[in-house]
Amino acid sequence: MDKKLLIIDGLNLIRRLYAALESEHDANRRIERTQSIAIEALAKLTHQFFPSYAVVVFDSNGKTWRHRVYPEYKLGRVPMDDTLLESLPDFAKVFRFNHLPCLRIDGWEADDLIATLAVKAANSNVKSYIVSTDKGFTQLLGDDRILQYDYFAKLGYDKIWVPGKYGVEPEQLTDYWALVGDTTNRIPGVKGIGPKTALSIISLFPTIEEIYANLPSFSERIQSMLAGGYEQCLLSRSLVALKTDVEIGVRLSQLRYIESKVE
Repeated sequence: MDKKLLIIDGLNLIRRLYAALESEHDANRRIERTQSIAIEALAKLTHQFFPSYAVVVFDSNGKTWRHRVYPEYKLGRVPMDDTLLESLPDFAKVFRFNHLPCLRIDGWEADDLIATLAVKAANSNVKSYIVSTDKGFTQLLGDDRILQYDYFAKLGYDKIWVPGKYGVEPEQLTDYWALVGDTTNRIPGVKGIGPKTALSIISLFPTIEEIYANLPSFSERIQSMLAGGYEQCLLSRSLVALKTDVEIGVRLSQLRYIESKVE
């Protein structure tokens, strides 16, 4: 049987389950119910994918390298409910009690840890399933051994799905997002360039470097939009690109999943 690594974006899952219980006005009861439903969700996922390894990954508290490079990163996002924020360590305890390893490293977003785990697993011929609704992970799908699953929509995404959704291949997404921006995380694109224009640009030259090295090839309108935006595009691309070389210090064998332990 092929080996599989199930990687759950912990906060992505928890926040959506918590939001669905907004009609529960008792704060403690809402947390308890969210924990219970989260365990049920993890049980369903492990039964669905039969992983050899599994891990729930959490964000670090506080700012990360992206905030240092670009202080406006995620600025203006609705803050997490204080009650939920304070209860996150308890969620990790509950998951570990159910024999699901949890991972969090100070100074790192879950996205970079997840990307690193998936790529390292792929390099060891272990197929990874990333459970998250975050579109950022689609940039990893160029590798057949990395797949993404939306637990809420019950949809799986692979390298074939990406061009149908965005019009570019997975490995072109960071350059594409550098042009159109990422409003969710407050990462700017090039003013005036939307998805359609970005696709017309990338169809001619696939990287930011090649685009700016060949500006005369574009119409005057596109040249005027791109003018002076080279450094900003490089910055935006670096912000949307997931790190795949974080020193995690965890061996795959430490994430071994033992079936029947999650109840």
